[in-house]
Amino acid sequence: MIYLRYDVCFADDIRFAYEENGYYIILAVSKYIMRQSRISYCESNISLKNATFNDKIYSKEGAFMSENKLLDMSFEFAVAIVNLVDGVTAPKSSYMTDQLARSGTSVGANIHEAQYAQGKKDFVSKLEIALKESNETSYWLKLMYETKRIDITTYQYTEKLCGNIRRLLIASCKTAKENAK
Repeated sequence: MIYLRYDVCFADDIRFAYEENGYYIILAVSKYIMRQSRISYCESNISLKNATFNDKIYSKEGAFMSENKLLDMSFEFAVAIVNLVDGVTAPKSSYMTDQLARSGTSVGANIHEAQYAQGKKDFVSKLEIALKESNETSYWLKLMYETKRIDITTYQYTEKLCGNIRRLLIASCKTAKENAK
């Protein structure tokens, strides 16, 4: 059985799932998510690349997340960006992949740095920088998709992760500013 982080799957990626004893038993998941998701624990010889739609994939919701979802999501996003950049083979794409790698990994770096901010103002500043970097990352993702450097599935997956992080950043900035008053 494979324990898969349920929080990185999206509703349209899950083909069939049910809950049993607090675990989500996913019987069918899109092949893209099976390839891209990080294995947290694997008890058998099944790998995500070799799994079929009939293999059982188990996950306890939030079981592999730390208390700070934003930290985990931003790290997961950075890994996805690094893997995407490493997979781009189109000629003359290095300037785009370099920019994408810088902005995409900077999101998580600034979120992690905010955890040790010198005060509320510094904390909000780091989160706002991460928010700006996520917006820049969206631009580079769209440009790479429109110029056919990445496929639609890769674009949708990474853009959705980026959008989820952006929403959490906006909410976190708003809350931090309100608490600072």
